[in-house]
Amino acid sequence: MAHQHHPHPLLSAGHGRTSPPPNSAGTRVQRRARGRRVLAAGVATVLLLAGATACGGSGGSGGSTAAKSSAGPAPKEPFAPALLAQQWKSPAVEGSPLRTALMTTWHTKTAYYVGRGTGVEVLDAATGRKLGSVTPPEPDMHPCGMTADLTADGIGAIAWIKGDPSGSAASCDRVSLVDTRNGNALVWTKQVSGALLDGKPLTNDTTRLAFLDGGVLAVMTPNTVVGMRHDGTEAWTWRNPGVPADQYVLNWDMTAHGDRLMVMIGMQTGGWRYWVATLDTAGKERAPEPVPLGVPMGAGVDLLDGTAMTVLLTPPPGEKEKKKPELVTFTREGTIARVVPLASTAGPARLNWSSRLGRHSFHDITFQGSTAYFVAGDPASDTEPARIVALDLATGATKWTQPVDTVTSPRFLGADADAVYVLGGKASQDMNVYAYAAEGGAKSRISTVRAPDVPLSVPGLSVDYRAGGLALTEPSGGRFGTLMFRSPAP
Repeated sequence: MAHQHHPHPLLSAGHGRTSPPPNSAGTRVQRRARGRRVLAAGVATVLLLAGATACGGSGGSGGSTAAKSSAGPAPKEPFAPALLAQQWKSPAVEGSPLRTALMTTWHTKTAYYVGRGTGVEVLDAATGRKLGSVTPPEPDMHPCGMTADLTADGIGAIAWIKGDPSGSAASCDRVSLVDTRNGNALVWTKQVSGALLDGKPLTNDTTRLAFLDGGVLAVMTPNTVVGMRHDGTEAWTWRNPGVPADQYVLNWDMTAHGDRLMVMIGMQTGGWRYWVATLDTAGKERAPEPVPLGVPMGAGVDLLDGTAMTVLLTPPPGEKEKKKPELVTFTREGTIARVVPLASTAGPARLNWSSRLGRHSFHDITFQGSTAYFVAGDPASDTEPARIVALDLATGATKWTQPVDTVTSPRFLGADADAVYVLGGKASQDMNVYAYAAEGGAKSRISTVRAPDVPLSVPGLSVDYRAGGLALTEPSGGRFGTLMFRSPAP
């Protein structure tokens, strides 16, 4: 049976991270001796806390405050419908469990796109009827990466594997620009692979794609990031640092933040160590060197999507009771700004996650300006409800905490300058949408979500709320594909 390869460490069945396998005939992470600088094992011991510790207050002692007023934010677009009900349900995805994992979803006014390793399905936004799928550029091609969203003018990008996606020779090295306004036409398809090693370009079976401001599509390979213009020409290429021949180095993950790109690099130096390089729209590193992350063996390391340039560190399984998760925030110049513990008087942080194809996972934490929102407490408690925590990233202090419903796993729907919006309630009954004021946390219920026709496991679902429509998508094979909720017709 062919070995399934991943460019990122996976969550094992026991919550810990597993390391990539050693070099073998079936592994495309290869030794390399080239590069413009060496990240020595000695600098790997530099700790994040050196010069970057969080201020007092982040432990939740005096920073947690209740709402100053019982009057919460008023409903507004897109969080306006007073009632949401199930409008349609798409069928469960079929195919190999290794390929049914969700990549992302795209929206247009008339279509809802669900991208998985089995294909990019196009659904009618109003009825859920399958309209078709994005056609690969060649027969026998399978998706292996997508941009997280479309550009404002409806452009997206998809990466493809030709041949058996689980085979040892699988190469995720074709990239297409897709125009959703023009029947999902492929504007162009290019082969984008890593820098040569032993005369062969490095590839893998998944990749990460991201749009930067200014019309640049960043394509991550195991040892490069390539910037592609919308006309299909190459704008720039950035190479990760070289290492001695007896070690491994590879690009672990990549996230875009407007005009900045964060690239997480993994290197084997007795164990796996991590660095972060911050690039601008010209592909130039903002800091002189990638920034080392001092991470204990077995800890989780994830770049987070969103406006804030952050890394999430989760403690090893055996230390979760005594060590708290941390957010590492970065400046626009690629240096560490702060290390902020995810802690409050509300109890331990509950970072619901769902797996994604070719990356660690999606964590349910949201950002607005310098505020991070997360869930804390015990969602299963019928006496002490879980709480929403507003954390000030600039100071490390808890701004406020506020309760949600008991026996529920709250999920974030979005945030703006006025409020953070949360789905709460029991999944087997009607659920609620709450708005919590950004200043003070005053809470108001702005919508009711009628119970669907199938029982839900809300913590693991992909949750997407746009233009008054709530989409809940199974991240892998399940009882359905997507449930869409909207305001019922009068």
